[in-house]
Amino acid sequence: MKALGATRQFRNSVMGFSTVLYSAFLTFIVGGNLAFADGALIPVSDAELAKTNYHGYMPAGLWRLGDGILFPPFALVVDKSKKKIHVIDNSSGIPNVVESYDSDLGKTAGDKTLSGDGRTPEGIYFLQKSLEGPGLDSFKYGVHAFTTDYPNIFDLRKGKTGYGIWLHAIDEKQTLERGSQGCVVVRNDTIKKLAQNITLRETPLMIFDKVQWIPAESAKKEIDPVLDAVGMWRKAWESKDMDAYMKFYPADFRFGKMNRAKFRRYKSDLAQRYANIKVTLSMPVIYAHKDNLVVRFYQDYSSPDHTDFGEKTLYMVKTDKGYEILNETWQESTNPKARSYIASGNHLCCQTSAN
Repeated sequence: MKALGATRQFRNSVMGFSTVLYSAFLTFIVGGNLAFADGALIPVSDAELAKTNYHGYMPAGLWRLGDGILFPPFALVVDKSKKKIHVIDNSSGIPNVVESYDSDLGKTAGDKTLSGDGRTPEGIYFLQKSLEGPGLDSFKYGVHAFTTDYPNIFDLRKGKTGYGIWLHAIDEKQTLERGSQGCVVVRNDTIKKLAQNITLRETPLMIFDKVQWIPAESAKKEIDPVLDAVGMWRKAWESKDMDAYMKFYPADFRFGKMNRAKFRRYKSDLAQRYANIKVTLSMPVIYAHKDNLVVRFYQDYSSPDHTDFGEKTLYMVKTDKGYEILNETWQESTNPKARSYIASGNHLCCQTSAN
């Protein structure tokens, strides 16, 4: 397949990050931290990270953050191995660690799998609700708490159970060594600072057993496989090529109450009804944990009889066959600037490889 030069030139001009470190690179993991030099992997020591105070490094998995225009520029990253929560800011177009705080975690080590196991889950989560004031038990949860979407799509697919996993605080009289029921816990003064960087349902809370750090400027080359996949998915949809389109959806795909077969019939009926379809996507944010990805973008859809504009989220997984979509959601946009911003040329215009 031939590369589309114009697309690649546009893509490479945008700061972005991919979901996958190539398998050849993975064999060179040293001490859990990664770095790249001339396409090869070299170790980044904890001493180097401490010496630079993380300047110039970012957590692997935060492949593409928002810049504050369409999506928030902040992410919260928890390193369970060090009991730290880092605030990552991408306002400048280069992710930087702007603050790091001590935290407490579940009283039992390991990834959460069952309700009541006392473990903190690992994965990509989003903060859903803000709780504070008289209705919040300040002894248990401090002055402020945020709920998460655990169990998420990936957790449910693996049969994980449980609920009530929060990011919350405790007062200064209590220790951060007591162990929680699975929540991420910080001090009262810390939660106040974190709250300033949180946009509900948009700011990711990414929880890793051990964060792997990579140079920020090296990560942008890794966005190619994800943009290729999303671009080909978009083109297959727009060209009404149902066979190519459905290749992105595994056998256990669900969309609301529809299974894969019903979803295909639904999409095929729409394709036959409309003479043509136009689909324009904004450049996405991409968050990854192991082989799981959350890819989010604005979507401008138009056909002779229907148009809509909203925020699409793809829950994807990397397999030996490529990228598959386990689930997807869409909600109408409430961002008044998004449509004009995309129309001005800030979009993922097309796939990067021709058929």
